[in-house]
Parts: sequence; structure tokens; C-alpha cells
Amino acid sequence: MDAVISAVVTDLISRFISFILQKSHQAHRAAANNTPRLQRLLLRARAVVEEADGRRIANHGMLVQLKQLRDSMYRGFYMLDTSQAACLSRPNGSGGLEEAATRQHELQEKIMDDLEAMLADMKEFLLLLMQCPPIARQPYSTYLFMERCVFGRRMEKEHIVSFLLSPCSSLDVLPVTGPFYIGKSTLVEHACREEAVQRSFSNILRLSSDDLNDLAAGSDDSTMDGHKLGRPSYGRSLLIVELVQDTDLAAWSKLHRSLRRRSDGRTKAILISRMDRASSLGTVQALRLTKLRREEYWYFFRVLAFGSADPYDHHPSLVPIAERIAAEIDGASFMMTGAIARALRADLSAQFWGRALGYVTKSMRMHARVFGEDPRAAQSGERYLSYIHGLKQDCPPMLCYRRYKTRSLQGDTTASEAMTGDVFAAATRSVRCGDKFDFVTQSHIPPYYYYVSRWVVEKRKRVHPGNKCPKRKRNEQTSLA
Repeated sequence: MDAVISAVVTDLISRFISFILQKSHQAHRAAANNTPRLQRLLLRARAVVEEADGRRIANHGMLVQLKQLRDSMYRGFYMLDTSQAACLSRPNGSGGLEEAATRQHELQEKIMDDLEAMLADMKEFLLLLMQCPPIARQPYSTYLFMERCVFGRRMEKEHIVSFLLSPCSSLDVLPVTGPFYIGKSTLVEHACREEAVQRSFSNILRLSSDDLNDLAAGSDDSTMDGHKLGRPSYGRSLLIVELVQDTDLAAWSKLHRSLRRRSDGRTKAILISRMDRASSLGTVQALRLTKLRREEYWYFFRVLAFGSADPYDHHPSLVPIAERIAAEIDGASFMMTGAIARALRADLSAQFWGRALGYVTKSMRMHARVFGEDPRAAQSGERYLSYIHGLKQDCPPMLCYRRYKTRSLQGDTTASEAMTGDVFAAATRSVRCGDKFDFVTQSHIPPYYYYVSRWVVEKRKRVHPGNKCPKRKRNEQTSLA
């Protein structure tokens, strides 16, 4: 009897294992069959998006439809890259393989259905798109173009342009808010450089925090006339004001009252601030910028690191490393992302990319240990990536104790003598404990800010295992007593 039961149990177990393996193989075959189909859909979507990027679109409905297609395309590329990278890095027969394959297959089916439905509904969009005027630009390759544009902010830019070109009521004010280094000033500058905006405003005045307080302190007629503000004879005026601290809010309120008395509906203002309270200062709804979603950020990093070519055609082993780097620095500023991508693109070897991943991981862990917070949640703050580790062996940690941006280096003797580079370049230096050095990086896109960072190399504290810490004299006296 026991032999019969044992045989039955053995047969059931073997059938169950065969069933699980068969389901896993079916899921893998389905996912593999779906990959070419997803690649074709992504190619079609990318062609539409790139053609739309070369056209000036003013229709809000078309912009919404384009954003939906763009978001689906980003999700598709993220799904395609993560699934292929997982197949490269995960050996066959690993635990949980059938569940992961099933989830991957279901997600691929959903993404492909969304893409097919959107592309099928693009006929009217494409007809209208052909009527939109083309944007004149140099034939950059994709990654060069992305380094010189405001990535992922098409709708926000058109929103600002629409505000500037709409008729004035009295003194219209648009607040643009968001965290540190999210691209607020860059976005506003790109919108103001549009040809239609340049024709509409004869006077564009940019005020820093210091300029605002100086102007508000002497906001009489002579001061306003000196800046050609508020008089009909001066033409339409545009004020771009940066609100950095609490005193700027009071200064703007005073200046705003003075401008309203003089304005006849020919002046507009854009307020740029990281303070949420600035949102209440507008006459229209504030525009708030947030960080890119993970799929958007991965597509941006992917193109900057690998260029226009498909990375699986030339460097398939680098894709898993790139994914881990992008996950570590997810939400970083465009400046930081561009610096890391340029360094990676200069050396397309797995050894260098592996060292770069270790550098990024150690830097993030050091930040979390020192400041007690997730660096990805604090990257929009003043302490963004304050600690970094070098790429060289046994390199001590380096602390960035100050970072600021400026429009000009004139008058800043320290910054003008600093070395040209970026944070990633600092990690490749051969340094000694106690060294201090500065790096200056200029943005590739308007308004071409200079970003100055100041660094110090910390002394490494060596702890020898097994050595006992010497006791204090007070403790010795207490023990003797």
C-alpha cells in the first residue's frame, strides 16, 4: 500500500513540475514573439513623435494627443529594455521565472494594445500636423538635440507661449514653480526666445532677487522710467522675476502695486520660484514643474548614453548597467544626467561602466548615511549629491560644500580661476586629503548659466580591526574608584 501511495505522489509531483515548466516556456515564447511586434509599434510611434517635434503645434488638443502617444512610447521602451536586460542578466531556471515571464507577457500585451489603439487614431492628427509650420533647426543627431532642448516640457512651453501671446487685461502674472534644478528658468527662457514672443514684446527685463529688491526700494516714476516699464510709449514689456527668499515676496508685492498704477494692459510678468507660496501671486493658474516619470527619465538617459542607435545591436551587455545607473540617479537634474551620460559615452566598455555604477552607488549611500535621507528624494534640494566617491581605487570621499549658478563669471575671481568640468569629472581626479578645488560647468541650453561647485577632499579615518579604543581618563578614574 505504501509503495502505491509513494508512486502516485511521485507521479503527481512530476506532472505538476512539468506543467509549471510548460507554462513558463509558453510565457517565454509568447514574450519572445511579442518583442518584434512591440519594436515595430515603437518604431512607428517614434517616427510620429519626432515629426511632431519638428513642427510648431499650437492646437491644445493635438498637444494632449501627442503627450499621450509620447507617454505610451516611453512605457514601451522602458518595458522592452527592462525585459531584455532581465533576460541577459538572469540565468535560465532561476526562481520565480514563470511568474515574472507571465507578468511581462501581460504587461507587453497591454502596452501594445494601447500603442496600436493610439496609432490607429492618429490619422486626423497627422493630417493636421502637415499643416503646422516646420521649426528650423540644425540636423543634430538625437542625443545632441536632446542635450540642447528642454526634454519632456513641450506642453508646459506651449502653455507659457500661449500666456504671453494672449491679450493683456491689466498686469497679467504667471507663476512658474518647482523644486531646485528642475529647469524653470531654462523653460521660461526657451519660451521667450520664440519668434512670435520676441515680436510681441519690445522690452524683456530679467530681474534677479537683488535686482527685484533694488527696484522695489526705489519704485517711483523715475526708477520705472529708467527700466522702460509701464509707459505706453515704451511698447509692451515682459518682466521675468526670480523669487528666491521670503523678502522677495514682499518686494514683488510692492513692485506689483506700483506697476498696476502705471500699466495700461501692456505689461506681463512671469515669476520663477521654488516656493509654493509664489503660486498665489499670479493672475492666472500657476504652472508647477515636477520631475520626470521613471519611463521618461530612462528614455532620456538611454538616448544620451547610447545615442540614436539601438544599444542591443552594438552594446547589449551595457544595458543592464545603464538601467541600474539610471535607477540610482532617477530624478537627477538635466545637468547631472548629461554629465554622467557624456562620460559613459566616451568609454563604451563594460569595465568602465561597472566602475561608474559603483561610484554612483557609493555616492548615494554616503549621502544617505551623512544626511539621513534618501538622496533621490533630496536631489531637488540644496544638498544635491553633496558627497561623492572617486572612480579611482582607494579614493577618499569628496564633499561639495557649496553650489550656485550665475549668469556671468565676471567679478567672481574664485570661479573664474576654477577648472572647467562637472561633478563626474571631479570623480576622475587624482586627489589628496585636504585638497580643495572648484569646477565650473556651463549649460548647453539657454539661458546658458554657469554652475559653480566647490569641493574639499575629506581625510580618511582608518580603523584597524581588533584594536581596542583607548578609554578616557574619566572612565579610568571611575573604574578605579
